[in-house]
Amino acid sequence: MLAIKFAFTKACPHIQRIDCVISGKMPDTYRFLPGIQEVLRMETATTLLSQYDMAISVDCGSADRLGLARPIFEGAKVSVNIDHHVSNDRFGTINIVEPTAAASAEVAFHIFKAMTIPLDASIATCLYTGIVTDTGGFKYSNTTVRVMETAASLISAGADPEYIFKQLYEEQPLCQVMLHADAMLQTQFNADKTIGWTVVSRELLGRHGALDEHLDGMVETIRRVDTVLVAVVFKETEQGQTKISIRSDSHDIDVAAVMGLFGGGGHKMAAGCTMEFSIAEAPAKLLPILEERVRQKLLVT
Repeated sequence: MLAIKFAFTKACPHIQRIDCVISGKMPDTYRFLPGIQEVLRMETATTLLSQYDMAISVDCGSADRLGLARPIFEGAKVSVNIDHHVSNDRFGTINIVEPTAAASAEVAFHIFKAMTIPLDASIATCLYTGIVTDTGGFKYSNTTVRVMETAASLISAGADPEYIFKQLYEEQPLCQVMLHADAMLQTQFNADKTIGWTVVSRELLGRHGALDEHLDGMVETIRRVDTVLVAVVFKETEQGQTKISIRSDSHDIDVAAVMGLFGGGGHKMAAGCTMEFSIAEAPAKLLPILEERVRQKLLVT
């Protein structure tokens, strides 16, 4: 989002105004990004226009993921949907959805390239951050030759890999470290330890003074167990629902398809959803389905 603002401000001086908005709280992890202080929260913004000539969504797989920003997006004269999720339902007037891209930041990079918009350090830093996070630090299977070529171009334009990695992964608050430690101690496994999961209640978050954003990376820790094929984090929302973050360690287990059964989606090996079940009910609804998917995978192999 910020990269698009910087690029269009540079290349399209006739544009009178570009507002960056989010629904919900911006995670503190990204406080280092250039221009982050200009991002407005829909919950508190008072200066937004009643209608925009164009609204651009970035990295949203469906319109309901826009939250409070959805009316602005749908009320614009032209709406543009830039994404890379295979489950994207093409909800914009213009849809630039590249499921083979590692990140929406990679899609944006190639849009800028096609428009011959020159990169600078601010644009490069934002795009590089998006690519790093969606490739897990260039360790997921979506780390392609094209991704690495894109990353090289961004470094050449001024992105600092060491600085960005440190800000993302090596500057964690104490509450996050302790929350992860506590949740990991409560991790459960099925009989053959191919499925691992933990449950994070509002009480557990409150015990450590942690926020929802501090769950980042937890599901990956469970996935690292050598026997685990599917890892899940069940998080209780403030509304009493259950938010699911799920990862697969096998291309043969499509967790996006599983999340689609509950109105969610994502990528084949990384997905999520929000269940209309309580934190006490959700595991019993999801785990039998995962057991069957894992069983089918093991039968094939």
